[in-house]
Amino acid sequence: MLIVYGVAIGAAILVLWFTVTTKPAAGRANLMAGIDLAPSKPSEPFTRRFGQVLRKLVPTGVIRWLDDLLVQAGHPQGMDLPRLLGLTACVVLVPLLFFVALGYPLWGVIFAFAGLCGPTYWIMTERDKRQASMRDSSADLIDQLTICVEAGLGFDAALARVAATSEGPLAVELQHATADIRAGVPRDQALKALADRSAIPEIRQLVTALVQAQRHGTPLADTLRLQAAEMRDKRAQRIEEKAAKLGTKMIFPIVVCFMPVFFIIILVPAVSGLAAAFG
Repeated sequence: MLIVYGVAIGAAILVLWFTVTTKPAAGRANLMAGIDLAPSKPSEPFTRRFGQVLRKLVPTGVIRWLDDLLVQAGHPQGMDLPRLLGLTACVVLVPLLFFVALGYPLWGVIFAFAGLCGPTYWIMTERDKRQASMRDSSADLIDQLTICVEAGLGFDAALARVAATSEGPLAVELQHATADIRAGVPRDQALKALADRSAIPEIRQLVTALVQAQRHGTPLADTLRLQAAEMRDKRAQRIEEKAAKLGTKMIFPIVVCFMPVFFIIILVPAVSGLAAAFG
């Protein structure tokens, strides 16, 4: 019976999750485009309003950490801090109250702990994926930036061109940086903000090299070329490390999945033959 309750709680949490993260359909937005509607106050989801209330109760350090985590993850599914807090509170309180009402407080605590860690773990997973994508595409984008600078474009124009003609999380961050520069933010501050949003050592090193080159008058093309070569070397090293770890990661599935089936195929006919011979 507890398994049935757990499945029901999981289904309710999934429904709540899709309700929170689902965005309006693009077709409906296109149909409503250009139609003058009566002005109305937009209704906020319950989780967002609940999260705005909880934000006042959560410690400032936790708020700052979650905010930085969301920025580094790129706000997946449009998730912001109030919605994250409200969603976390809902997936904690719903199973806790449900199992306590049924007389199983221990299961309520277990599911509540899982609900507390679940949304944050999802955000951290999305952050790791985004940072890995940015790290893998950084060398190629810097090569494009080097070509644009060597072709005679200024650094700001080259940065805007690479950001407009590329795809991926790093291109999005470059577009953000170019928008900051066009808005009047100094170039070094815009680049440092880019490094803070990405939180990748390679991007921080690139930004530091560009700021120093700008400060000392070093040609940007030479700096970009050196940084791109170094990033390609680091990418090759990461690939070699993953290949070296592959054998260790394959031990568990081989032992658990392959070896029992192998022994069954080999031993069962031999055992049956011996049993028929001595039977």
